[in-house]
Amino acid sequence: MKFARSYKMLILPKRLIDILSESMSLKEAYTQYKNRNLNYALKLLDELITQDPDLKEAYSLKGKILFELGKLQEAYENFQKAEDKIGMAKVLIAQGLYRDALTYLDDNSKESSKLRGLIYLKLENYEKALDETKTIEDEDPLIYKIRGISELKLGRYNDAIIDLSFAIEKYPTDAELYFYRALAQRGLGNYKEAESDLEMAINLNPYYAEVYFSLGELKESRGLLQEAVDMYSKTININPLYRSAYVRRAKSLMKLGREDEAYADIRKANELDSS
Repeated sequence: MKFARSYKMLILPKRLIDILSESMSLKEAYTQYKNRNLNYALKLLDELITQDPDLKEAYSLKGKILFELGKLQEAYENFQKAEDKIGMAKVLIAQGLYRDALTYLDDNSKESSKLRGLIYLKLENYEKALDETKTIEDEDPLIYKIRGISELKLGRYNDAIIDLSFAIEKYPTDAELYFYRALAQRGLGNYKEAESDLEMAINLNPYYAEVYFSLGELKESRGLLQEAVDMYSKTININPLYRSAYVRRAKSLMKLGREDEAYADIRKANELDSS
């Protein structure tokens, strides 16, 4: 005797269907974001937000994408809707509103501590910057960059070299890391290592005025006056308002017996000082 198979259709509540649909669409938006298809990810997120204007995860991801696209005000508005304090703080930091950003970083999370450390570094409060990051156990190169620069500014050159070297290992294309490690090496009298780091920084960023200036100082200290003049000239070409470069170049030119050029640099330095 044969029996016909019977099937029961699984009927899901509409809200559950909507939730599943939102979850799948949000996952797809994250995938497109990770694949750097940012405009398509934004399109998916806008569709999600139209369906559910209270979906905080969508606003948060949208804010993150807009932040990466440099649309800071729009990013901030979306982070606000998501109640994403970290996101709002990042926008304010990017705008240079450091003290305003601190008001959103009121917990003890790793991310908040890292951002507070970055803010204190920007505010030149190096002790606080170091205090915020010294206990964070993470391989994020930014943490070691904050530590390293803070230690450099506090004269702890050996510690600075250790932390900056770790950051370089994780992020070897950041010219600033080599620049600050060079300053720490110079602080210890390791001029050869300092020069090597400065050369690497220039290779990574040929328009880094401070690096040429520091390299000029190293050349000058070794009596390589023409090479020092060349470095100071490159500094000035990149940043014509770099007063210290005119002063240092004038000193080197004077030692080379090129007094007319030296006096021209002194006049320019005085103009910049009074402006």
